[in-house]
Amino acid sequence: MDIVIAVAAEIAKCTVRPVGQWLCYSCHYKSNMENLKELEKTLRDAKNRVQHNIDTASNNGDEIHDDVKTWLSKVDGIIHQLATKELGGGEEEAESRNSNASCLNLKQRHQISREAKEMVDNITKLLKEKPNLVDGVSYRPLDSQDRVTPTNMDYMTLDSRISITKRIMEALGDANSNKIGVWGLPGVGKSTLMKEIFRKAKEESLFDEVALANVTESPNLSQIQEEIANMLDLKLDPNCKNEMVRAGHLRTRLEKDKEKKILVILDDIWKRLDLEEIGIIPSERCKVLLTSRDRHVLASEMGTEENSFNLDTLGGEEAWILFEKMAGDSVKGDPKLRNTAIEVANACRGLPIALVTVSRALKNKNLRAWKDALVKLTRLNQEHDTKIWLPVYTCIELSYTHLVGKELQSLFLLCARQGYYISYQDLLRYGFGLGLFHGIDTLDEARNRLETSVRDLLDACLLLQSPHSSEEFYMHDLVRHVATIIAKNDYNMFVMRGDGGQNAWPDVDSLKRYEALSIHGGDHIHDKYLNEIECPKLRYFYVQCESRYLKTRSSSFQGMDKLEVLSLRNIQLSSLLPLTNLQTLCLDGCKLGDIHWIGELKTLVILSLARSDISNLPGEIGSLTGLRLLDLTDCSKLKVIPPDVLSSLVKLEELYMRNIKVQWEVEGPNNEGKNASLVELKKLSHLITLEIDIKDANNLPKDLFSKELERYKICIGHMRGLYFCWHLPELRTSLKNLKVLIVHNCEKLKFIFSSSIARGLSLLEELKIRRCNNVGAIFMKEEEEEEGIEEVFCRLQTLVLMDLPKLMSFLSTRETNSEGNDHDLQVPLLHHQLSFPSLKTLQLAGLPKIKHVWSKEIFWFPDLLNLHVARCENLKSLFPAATVATSLTQLKSLKIRDCGVLEEIVQREDGTDPTTRILFASLTSLSLDGLPKLKWFFQGVRTLESSSSKELHEQGGTLFGVNEVAFPKLTNLLLWNLPKIKRVCSKDPQTILRFQNLQRIHVSKCASLNSLFLASIGTCLKQLKQIRISDCGVLEEIVEAEGGETVGRMLVFEFPQVTSLVLENLPRLKCFYKGLYISKWPMLKKMSIEECEKVEVLFALGLVSSEKTVEERQYSQMSIKQPLFWVDE
Repeated sequence: MDIVIAVAAEIAKCTVRPVGQWLCYSCHYKSNMENLKELEKTLRDAKNRVQHNIDTASNNGDEIHDDVKTWLSKVDGIIHQLATKELGGGEEEAESRNSNASCLNLKQRHQISREAKEMVDNITKLLKEKPNLVDGVSYRPLDSQDRVTPTNMDYMTLDSRISITKRIMEALGDANSNKIGVWGLPGVGKSTLMKEIFRKAKEESLFDEVALANVTESPNLSQIQEEIANMLDLKLDPNCKNEMVRAGHLRTRLEKDKEKKILVILDDIWKRLDLEEIGIIPSERCKVLLTSRDRHVLASEMGTEENSFNLDTLGGEEAWILFEKMAGDSVKGDPKLRNTAIEVANACRGLPIALVTVSRALKNKNLRAWKDALVKLTRLNQEHDTKIWLPVYTCIELSYTHLVGKELQSLFLLCARQGYYISYQDLLRYGFGLGLFHGIDTLDEARNRLETSVRDLLDACLLLQSPHSSEEFYMHDLVRHVATIIAKNDYNMFVMRGDGGQNAWPDVDSLKRYEALSIHGGDHIHDKYLNEIECPKLRYFYVQCESRYLKTRSSSFQGMDKLEVLSLRNIQLSSLLPLTNLQTLCLDGCKLGDIHWIGELKTLVILSLARSDISNLPGEIGSLTGLRLLDLTDCSKLKVIPPDVLSSLVKLEELYMRNIKVQWEVEGPNNEGKNASLVELKKLSHLITLEIDIKDANNLPKDLFSKELERYKICIGHMRGLYFCWHLPELRTSLKNLKVLIVHNCEKLKFIFSSSIARGLSLLEELKIRRCNNVGAIFMKEEEEEEGIEEVFCRLQTLVLMDLPKLMSFLSTRETNSEGNDHDLQVPLLHHQLSFPSLKTLQLAGLPKIKHVWSKEIFWFPDLLNLHVARCENLKSLFPAATVATSLTQLKSLKIRDCGVLEEIVQREDGTDPTTRILFASLTSLSLDGLPKLKWFFQGVRTLESSSSKELHEQGGTLFGVNEVAFPKLTNLLLWNLPKIKRVCSKDPQTILRFQNLQRIHVSKCASLNSLFLASIGTCLKQLKQIRISDCGVLEEIVEAEGGETVGRMLVFEFPQVTSLVLENLPRLKCFYKGLYISKWPMLKKMSIEECEKVEVLFALGLVSSEKTVEERQYSQMSIKQPLFWVDE
């Protein structure tokens, strides 16, 4: 057979070339098969060696190089082919059965030989590509997924967390910032957020490499260096203990590749950390992200003041979303259990660590367990350190123990003994009385120390700023609980809240141990408890009643010889035994009667009788010569202060006498009146704080206000004849620290201050001018003043101008400030020569002469948050386009009401850039009410081009035009009394983006409104919670079809968060939407449909399973009554 094939091969050489090639495969059959078998063994051996290295690397936690994985995959493919094709097997078996088989299988031999040759070539190529084992098959991973993946992804999907993540990512992308800080309460989720930032920084390729290290309260530099090095695939010598040498290696690695961008995250910093000692030098290429529970550490000690972000607790809705997800299905069934679970979630007060810990601990527990947990969380004590409470307690206690010094820790515990809102004044008075501030002698020094200490507590997130007043603070509930436990366990302090009742009253032995006792809500305490109390060690005693006056006897405080601070609120007190150590006495809101006994309390330093019922200030108070503070605020019955009493208080630093009825005597040599004269105040050389009402300006003695006066609130009445505020020379020279100026009902006043006076009011923060009928200007520029007035109001935060019928401009000159001057009527209220860089709130109301508010020249209002305009009868537009497009970036609330001729909110001026897009980037609330001539918000070029008719152009009709006004954060929209508005939005695809965050909409008395939303918007309102539409006479449908793609197509309107829907007095309303649709309202709790005569059927079920179903509905709608809503089954 082989001879035949050989002869055939020779013949083939003389014939056609392809035939020769065909026979060659048959001729080399044996050699090809032998080569294949030999190379197969070589390939398997090579694979085994590589696989062995791979297994070793994987066991060490290394990642395998991609090219190695690819090579191994190709090898497995070849081996699989060899195993399945059975090359040569079939032919040899046939040959053994038949001697003629070789001739019969010539074609088969050719095919097998050819495949073998191809495989030999492929294997040879693979062997050449085999990974070089010397270089290794793996690498050390740059990050550990267990470490950088957020432990709770549900937490990171909350809107507030998405928002702050986005802002931090934007800051990281800013070329001008290389250090960024994030601060917040312990347990608020800073570490989880950092892991999410880590993930996104890698995922979005913002950085080439990212490293994360945990610093902790006791930083170990070597450990921090090791964590960073491991994530950068850098091996530091484990035998090298020199941190400087290790820092040099790390710094070299971070600066090695000039093209790479690196982010280093240092989590949980407690104090200043020298980044260079670690080996980090922040730069545009190497950025550092830091977290701490103390804002001061980041801003002042780490230099992130301009790039610091506060991670706050979760709001009520987000807190429940997280809690419900963690608790699982167990809170979704039984209504009683669910209601208890909601109370438990509320008790966690939005602190993520509490929400997650508690929900997981109670998952799948019964109702009794949930109720028990609620008691533990709302009545916390030292015995509740269970797995529910311990993690939260530990986090907060750790922050407390790291407060620097006993003084700061004591102040923290003092804050915990107060009510929900903590008064700055109370802290000062109680702290001074307890001797809390070491090494100080005066109240002024104590105030300075307190301000520093409060800032430290705010920075540590152990104290929070009240939203209502800069003089008030509050504690997170869980922080206060921890502080209360610490105070009780370690310092014999007891706090009883209003819900405790008599059952919470301490036993006799405990009372004997206590050094501080605070009773909030003493209404629940029987009088006998207070009258029989025995506390020999008590230094601080606070009792507050709300709805009734708790009665005490003179013997109630017998035996309290160590008492330093006594504060009683709304208590009926007949007398008080001499307390020989008492420093601070506060009897705010008490029924006191005759208080001559106060003169016996010789050690008093602070006395407050605010809001009490006294009518006469006893002369015995004059003997309290050590008194530094006297507060008579709101003693509305107080009519008599005997002469020479106030002047006897020679150490007095602070005096409060607002809203009292004392008729001050006029200064004179023969004055023998029953009341004191204001001239006595001039004898108080230490007085630096004064609050007083002076009913008659004639009672003002000369040079009353000393230059030492630093804080004051002075109300001067009976000044209707005043032409100029500063005709009082004693005021002109003494108000350099003035922060608040309020002027009411000064009928003859023509302007408030001149430029020279204004320059002396550089600290002014609040200016309110109301009902001054002749004021034509607020600020009078003097004739010689040409320039340099731009920064006069650099600190002004609140400006209120209300009911000023002759006001023409904020800034004016003596020449132009005259009645009837037509020129002045054309000037804007806010002139471009003045800037208000700190202004946050602007209220304008009752200004009939104002035609323009803003100057057309571009100027800056970078901090303006709230703008409210009302009753400006001649105002035709509010903003010039150029101004609003650039200067109102922080505006959050815009309210415009009762402006009879206002036609547009933003005015398009001649020369305005046709591409101008008005962006209210931060606006969350928009209210338009009582604007009968309003045509549109802004009529830009696109709106003009898209107007369907001349009538629409002239008369208006669409409130928001074609992609020219954007409100990306708008949550509240109120539209009332807008008779010219026919449609809220234009048919513009971008409109959806304007209202994607809308939560509440209220529309009323819009007489021409045909519909509320276009269909495209109606399908995208996923955040909407409340809808209220009333008194719209021509409205026929809520959602309007747009034509085009929506015609004939089934739409789904899903409102997953709407809880309230109110439709009232809509006489033409027939349906929600005239087209084909279904609607879903899974969270709807309140629905009110009133005076909608055209509505005959409220709901009908709708199915959207097939085209046939749609056709059936189309047919059925013709034969049955149209429902208001088609709803999903």
